[in-house]
Parts: sequence; structure tokens; C-alpha cells
Amino acid sequence: MVDTIRRTAKALAVGGLVTAGLVLAAPGTAQAALSGCSTNYSGRTGTAKCTTATNGSSFRVKVVCYKITSGQTRTIYGTWKTTSGATSSASCLTGEEIDDVTIQKVV
Repeated sequence: MVDTIRRTAKALAVGGLVTAGLVLAAPGTAQAALSGCSTNYSGRTGTAKCTTATNGSSFRVKVVCYKITSGQTRTIYGTWKTTSGATSSASCLTGEEIDDVTIQKVV
């Protein structure tokens, strides 16, 4: 009996969340959008670019640098971009290599 009550309560809670999500994403409201996003690197510089950035959306590059002599890593970020086709970039220091390049998005 207790399991049945818990399942019913859980189903109602999930259904409520789904309904709330549908209300928040109702058509006709302006929504931020990013598309055509990609990352790249050359040498010690990582870049991120989105071909479309609309309605207040923004993005920036996140680069993880790896220090060759010690094995330590550090994370650096490019500047936030809000313009379609803009490129965000960040460079590792001399003696570091790029370990990873990703993109951070705010939509």
C-alpha cells in the first residue's frame, strides 16, 4: 500500500514538472538560441564559435592547459560573445599544451 502511494505521488510530481516545463516553453515567447557552435585549437590557442547567437544568448571558450614539466592543469576562459559568427579565444602559456577545448553556453 505504501509503495502504491509513493508511486502515485511520484507520478503526480513528474507530471507536474512536465506540465510546468510546457508552460515555461510556450510558443510565441522569445527564446535565446545558439546554433552552429564548434571548437578548435591551433598551437596553444583554443577557440569557440557559434554561427547563430540570438535573443541574449552567449558563449565562450573553455581551455584546459597542461604544464608539460609538472603535469599540472589549469583552466582558462575566453571572453563572452553574443554576436553571431564571433569567436572567443584563450591561449595557454609557453611551456603548456592544450589538454581540452570546450564551449560554455548561456541560453
